[in-house]
Amino acid sequence: MKGTAFGIILSLIPLSSMAADCFDMAGRDYKIDPDLLRAISWQESRFKIDAIGRNPVTGYGSGLMQIDSQHFNELSRYGIKPDHLLSDACLNIYTGAYYLAQAFKKWGVSWDAVGAYNAGFKKTPRQAARRYEYAKKIHYYYTAIKASKRTSSKDQKIAMN
Repeated sequence: MKGTAFGIILSLIPLSSMAADCFDMAGRDYKIDPDLLRAISWQESRFKIDAIGRNPVTGYGSGLMQIDSQHFNELSRYGIKPDHLLSDACLNIYTGAYYLAQAFKKWGVSWDAVGAYNAGFKKTPRQAARRYEYAKKIHYYYTAIKASKRTSSKDQKIAMN
């Protein structure tokens, strides 16, 4: 897992500054820690803007936040098309933040709600286990991102002296 944390840190570098700013803006607008959004994006797409992932239950996911195809009809009412989610990193991040905010609204700000971002809300033992496993991964990446920022901050202070 240490190699994975290092990979997260390295992969933050090539992410366009515009997309990086979008994590901050979406976090501000939805009152979600931007680093939590980054952790989800890392898990979902490894920060790949045009990622397409399979979902054996509902179809497929699109972009950085792997917006699930089950939401496409709803999103089309707002003029959002699947190809927009693959080409507009900011739109994808905002859409993911919206769905995470919906999970928080339904279940409170909790790791179980974070798990629901990926595994949904069904109250079955299987889905509860899937939510737990997903949330555990997100928690790991989230703490790695936070730790890398603390280390980076200390390095900057040393360099300034």
